[in-house]
Amino acid sequence: MQLVVLVAFVVSFGLVDLLASDPQGAAAALRTPPAMFLSAVGGYLLVAGAMAWLNTRLSLRRLAGQADLPPRALRRHHLLAVATGVWLAAGLAGVLLAGYGRWLVEDLHLSGVPLAPKLLAVAPFLAAVELVWLLDYPYYRAIRRRIWAGRDDAPCWSPAEYLDYNTRHHVLFIAVPVALIVLGVDLLALAAPALDRALPAPAGQIVHAAGSFAVAGAVFLLAPLLIVRVWRTERLPDGPLRARLRDTCVRLGLRVRDLRVWRSGGQIVNAAVMGLAAPVRYVLLTDALLEHLDERGVEAVFAHEAGHIVSHHIFYSVLLVLSAAVGCAALAELAAGATGLGPWVSDLLAVAMLAGAWGLGFGWVSRRFERQCDVQAAWAMSGAAPRDRAAAITPEGAATFAWALQQIARLNGIAPEQFNWRHGSIARRVEHVLWLGATGGTRQAIDRTVRRIKAALWLAAGAAAALTAWSFFQTA
Repeated sequence: MQLVVLVAFVVSFGLVDLLASDPQGAAAALRTPPAMFLSAVGGYLLVAGAMAWLNTRLSLRRLAGQADLPPRALRRHHLLAVATGVWLAAGLAGVLLAGYGRWLVEDLHLSGVPLAPKLLAVAPFLAAVELVWLLDYPYYRAIRRRIWAGRDDAPCWSPAEYLDYNTRHHVLFIAVPVALIVLGVDLLALAAPALDRALPAPAGQIVHAAGSFAVAGAVFLLAPLLIVRVWRTERLPDGPLRARLRDTCVRLGLRVRDLRVWRSGGQIVNAAVMGLAAPVRYVLLTDALLEHLDERGVEAVFAHEAGHIVSHHIFYSVLLVLSAAVGCAALAELAAGATGLGPWVSDLLAVAMLAGAWGLGFGWVSRRFERQCDVQAAWAMSGAAPRDRAAAITPEGAATFAWALQQIARLNGIAPEQFNWRHGSIARRVEHVLWLGATGGTRQAIDRTVRRIKAALWLAAGAAAALTAWSFFQTA
């Protein structure tokens, strides 16, 4: 769902910028009576609600009379949830193009107000996604009861707690940093005319572009300080587990600001890592993970998360995202200049290319990063020396991590065969790790693959920078 939220923000913010920058073109072409775009908003919410309601009803029917979690029912619910997510993002674009976006920019006179029209543009999506989660709640409750063998006292959120968790985890996780970046960029845009008057062309544009990149970089760097509060975390108490995990940090050469407990009301079994630099880097372990896994299992999950840090996956993920965004924007600009396309067509082309790049490229790269961390965790649990990358993964080390991964899937109600865009399926990940343990495999093969991916990302970043420079001097 985080990807859907990100796409929705990109689409809505991009379309608002388009309408504000071309009031006589795109905005004039999209002038419709209020009744039309209000009907579009209502239809958007109605379809989203109908899809979520149908998914929940069909899923509950498949679960009826079954004490376990049938994999086919879980997979079908996931596929329908993906289809609902596609509608949430694509339908929002339709609402904005049906006149709602033009109304925000022109009739409300908000085009010169930093951030405000963009937040209002994404409001129908936020309402729709909350409606989808509310209608999905009965399915969540049924899954929780089956995880806990039908117990009436199974740990389960109330509807309000369910909405609160999803809003914090999926929406605010994206919305807070994105809104801060957009606010900073909008404020710089207000100062752009003064820069153009004070500096010779194209120096003003260069300063504005550099300032925008500086704002985005600062937010990316400092975002973990906000997210650990948005997600309700607290310091992992002193004790044997904290000491054990600190020893693992030393052994892996890992520096973090803190180890924190991620409070989920005992519902979510998971872990996460965030932060590009050690002073703002956190490792989060959910309360349910600490409750249901033994110390060695927690250490295996921690070693996996540590792998993301020591292999710099966060940095390279950001590099991929920024390179794709900058490169697609530059390509669309050059295409517009070469073919005479209007700015609104150029922006739509950029959004379409960006969606394809993120949808295909980011998922593929992320799954390789995830596999590298799986292998590193099994390697660490095999007792390998910190720098001995050629050390064999033992059956015991592989089994320890595989067991922890399977427990996470079971306690979260995830079908082992269910494919995940960023992580792949649990079954394939477990199978690969156990195969390495059984054959005495090492981490060298996946490390080599990831090194090639990182080199390709640097080339992509260079290409994006070159395209941007070319586009800039073509239009200057």
